[in-house]
Amino acid sequence: MISELLLAASVSTGLCVDAATTRKALEAEHGKWVVLSHDQLEFLRGIYAMNPATPPGLPFGDKAVLLTAPGRDSGLVFFIDGAKACTPMQAPKELRSMLDDIASGKAHHEGSAL
Repeated sequence: MISELLLAASVSTGLCVDAATTRKALEAEHGKWVVLSHDQLEFLRGIYAMNPATPPGLPFGDKAVLLTAPGRDSGLVFFIDGAKACTPMQAPKELRSMLDDIASGKAHHEGSAL
C-alpha cells in the first residue's frame, strides 16, 4: 500500500522526500493529504519525540500532514520542511482518533481528579 512505499522511500533517502511528488503519488492512489493544525502539530511533535520507532529529537519542519489511503485505519504523518516531506511517523487508528479530538477541541480525561 502507498504508506509503506512512502515510508520506505523516505527512510532510504535520509528522512526527507519531495512533498509535491509524495502528494501526487498519494493522490494517484486515491489517498488523502490533510494539512494538520498548529495544535495537532505540537501534539505530534511530543509523540514523535517520545516514540521509540522514530529517531531521537524533534522532527524537521514547521507543519505536518496526515496521509491516508482508502480502506486503511492507519495513516502516515510527515512533517513539512519547506518543499520537503520529512521524518515520517506511523499514525495508527488510536493516534488518528486523538488528532480528530484535538481538531474538534474535545478533551478526554482518564482517571479521577485530585
